[in-house]
Amino acid sequence: MLKPTSRLIGTLLFLSTLIFAGFNPGVSSAQDGLEYQPPSVLIPIDLIGVFNRYNLVIPTFQPIVPAAPVGTDILVLQRRLSANLDMTGYFQLLDPRSSLETNPRAGLSPENPLDYAPWAQIGANYVIKGAAELRGARLTLEMRLFDVATGTQKLAKRYTGPLAEGRTMINRFTNEVLLAVTGTPGVFGSKIVFLSGASVMLTELGADDATGVSGSRAAKANFPTIGHGDRLAWTRLNGKRWELVSDNRVLYSGELVVAPAFMPDGTLAAGLSGPNSTNIAIFDSKNPRVITGGGQIEISPTFSPDGSLMAYVSDQAGTAGIYVAPSSGGQGRRLSPPGKSTDPSWSPKGDKIAFVTRETDICVINVDGSGFVQLTGGQGTNRHPSFSPDGRMIVFYSNRGGRNQLYVMAANGDRQQPLIPDFRGDQTLPTWSPDMPAMQ
Repeated sequence: MLKPTSRLIGTLLFLSTLIFAGFNPGVSSAQDGLEYQPPSVLIPIDLIGVFNRYNLVIPTFQPIVPAAPVGTDILVLQRRLSANLDMTGYFQLLDPRSSLETNPRAGLSPENPLDYAPWAQIGANYVIKGAAELRGARLTLEMRLFDVATGTQKLAKRYTGPLAEGRTMINRFTNEVLLAVTGTPGVFGSKIVFLSGASVMLTELGADDATGVSGSRAAKANFPTIGHGDRLAWTRLNGKRWELVSDNRVLYSGELVVAPAFMPDGTLAAGLSGPNSTNIAIFDSKNPRVITGGGQIEISPTFSPDGSLMAYVSDQAGTAGIYVAPSSGGQGRRLSPPGKSTDPSWSPKGDKIAFVTRETDICVINVDGSGFVQLTGGQGTNRHPSFSPDGRMIVFYSNRGGRNQLYVMAANGDRQQPLIPDFRGDQTLPTWSPDMPAMQ
């Protein structure tokens, strides 16, 4: 059996520390559209650069039946809605207590219309009014979005289902709000795979926890990834042989295999070590097909949305950098500026690639090499960026809080915050699913 040199193994550590790190709700809420009107003004959805946020107010949710109590569970869901919308970077949340509104039930029904004047006085652009009812374990949520400038209701939705689906209801309404305001739906509820200890985990944007992936703890799992159809893959060390696992099936067993990634057509690619080098290989048959050979270390493939191009890490110029080459193989051109660069991630729009520079900070660059922007700085070590399926957000991991945690930010670096702050385990190597969540 061919063994990779110690230099190869040592150099591979620039990709990520080989630490051994799910959420699968499988439920959908009943949803009734109360009414909807197209947005009057759309926010530009390119978040690279400075932009003005819209002022948003979310008053305390009211009971659907007047004078009924509003329980803690409902208030938790309201806080989730506020956190979701704040996370996007599009909104500045205003304190509803600053309003002079005298009727908290205004706007909850056509018979009781919203008075826009108190909200205009505090500079609000949008108001979300919510009402809820909990009968046993069955929840009904009614939420409405109002455009203060035009004095119109832009969106109204009613959701019914088990209380356990309340967060899913909130995530779906968040996506509807973003559709009404920006013309593009949000990605709350989309899945993110990551590593925690020896386990592959799944969570969602807008979730509070994560769930382990069945079968990932059987050996030392590493480098999880997710593709279309929520297909999962990871590598693991089984005895002295490395395995590439796809859909809980061993696709390859042999030499060191690292950092797999799905191509848009579902084919897997990964770094595969030989006697003197590690190169990108395609695992579309029994025998892996090597497609790079420009350096001693070439790993971390990521693909353009149409699958024609591949960005990857190569040390062919002496220092690890980001290169772009045809996915079928061929000479790569260096994309990243001088200095060590790793962890590339191709935007689903196809125009940008995120990567890590100096093993510390996350940057983005246009595919033609222009438009370099650094997104993090002075906040510990930030690694392994991955774009959301709409390209408007990035997930990554950072030790800025004293331990490895997943963070999310807008694609311009704004609103950097923990993704699942209450999850206590180690959190590294996230990959965002390319699939948009269901709207219904």
